[in-house]
Amino acid sequence: MAEASREVPVHFCYPIRDLENDRVKLTPFNPSMHGDAYWAGTHAHPEVYTFLPFGPFPSLAAFLTYIEERWQRSPEHILWAMLDKASGAFAGICGYINTSAANLSTEIGAVICLPAFQSKGITSAAVALLMQYALLLPSEGGLGLRRVQWQAHASNERSIGLARKHSFRLEGMIRWQRVLAGDKPGVDPREGDSKPGTKGRHTALLSVCWDDWEQGVKEKICGPGLMMYAT
Repeated sequence: MAEASREVPVHFCYPIRDLENDRVKLTPFNPSMHGDAYWAGTHAHPEVYTFLPFGPFPSLAAFLTYIEERWQRSPEHILWAMLDKASGAFAGICGYINTSAANLSTEIGAVICLPAFQSKGITSAAVALLMQYALLLPSEGGLGLRRVQWQAHASNERSIGLARKHSFRLEGMIRWQRVLAGDKPGVDPREGDSKPGTKGRHTALLSVCWDDWEQGVKEKICGPGLMMYAT
């Protein structure tokens, strides 16, 4: 684990370390090191939260409180900082959510690339690292999980497209999966709903499983420039 990462208590159910390929380095998110850069890159761009169930946040302190309560105290979640290898600059966040060690499964979530770094391949390289660490066997430097899933707002074509680009297969739509705040794009509920002023979210569910991985996805995701460095 990187030296800076030791400052932050991590309760994730699997070992956590830096992940790196030719394009991006992922290091466990450290509020004291990465919080200011995240806030500077996102506070003027609330659109990065349009399709996410959280945010925007009124202040850096509010964001860090959310991270501490939602991510750093949970054995199911872990958040990484994305660092652009070309410049060394902080470029965004990504993580695992809804992880189950008992069921050998996890989900890639909270993928936010700062607007200044979008369309540079950084997000794709980060997703490739998360897939490799999850699905490679322990003998190959991974966790040896059986399933990695991806959930996206049904209207978030960009997120669904990113998942498909990485060979995630659409398993279906989960209708009315979430209750959203009224200012989030969603589906209007029926009159008399018990949560007036809120909308609903239909969610696309996609996955890559170990058999998909071994039957061709691995070669694609571990391609030139994307392969995870050995530890």
